[in-house]
Amino acid sequence: MDYYKNHSLNNAEIYRRRMMSNTIEVGDTVTFTYEGQIGDGSTFHLHDDGPVVIEIGSGELVKGLENGIIGMEQGQDKEFKVSPSEGYGEINLDLIQIIDSELLKDTDITPEVGLVIQTSHGNCHITEINDDTIEISYNHPLAGETLTYGVKIINVKKK
Repeated sequence: MDYYKNHSLNNAEIYRRRMMSNTIEVGDTVTFTYEGQIGDGSTFHLHDDGPVVIEIGSGELVKGLENGIIGMEQGQDKEFKVSPSEGYGEINLDLIQIIDSELLKDTDITPEVGLVIQTSHGNCHITEINDDTIEISYNHPLAGETLTYGVKIINVKKK
């Protein structure tokens, strides 16, 4: 019993070791840039708006991106894949609808694949256009996609 008492870490020592750690942990504020690509290699996000500053664990990032950043260090570059379950989710077929293209005839909307439309049920996007029907989806546009992120850590502020 005395062995554990004499060799346990006190709160100050735990804090000191954590502050000396270079690896990113939940609660740290991280400044980083990233590029995101989908399976076909097309880019869905490029850090052209400048770096992102985020507290890890705040829930502001998709789970897989956040998990990929945890354990990285300032100055590190890393590329990793994120499955749909840790990205924007799997495609939910219940959130896909076929509408009559006549519904858009008297509007200022010119249908094209990828176009986001605001409806009374929320935002949806056009996924397919046929002669007399249009397929719309309320799924996130990246649902069902395996994502590849390229991340560069610029700064880490320990919590």
